Amino acid sequence: MSDTVSTDSTYRVTADELRQFIERFERLEMERKDLLDQQKEVLAEAKSRGYDTRVIKKVMAIRRRDPQEVLEEDAVLDLYKEALGM
Repeated sequence: MSDTVSTDSTYRVTADELRQFIERFERLEMERKDLLDQQKEVLAEAKSRGYDTRVIKKVMAIRRRDPQEVLEEDAVLDLYKEALGM
C-alpha cells in the first residue's frame, strides 16, 4: 500500500510540473504572437508614412551583424562592382 501512495504522489507531482511547463510555454507563445503582431503594426505604420519596409528589414538585419563584418562585406561588394563597371 505504501508503494502505491508514493507512486501516486510522485505521479501527481510530475504531472503538475509538466502542466506548469506546458502552461509557461503556451503563455510565451501568446506573448510571441502579440510581439509579432506589434512588429507588423510598426512596419505597416512605417509603410503608410512612405518608408520602404523591405529596406527597413535589410537595415535591421545589418544592425544585428558585427560592424566590422559589414564593413568588410561592403568593401568586397564595392570591389566587385568596380570590377564590373557598375
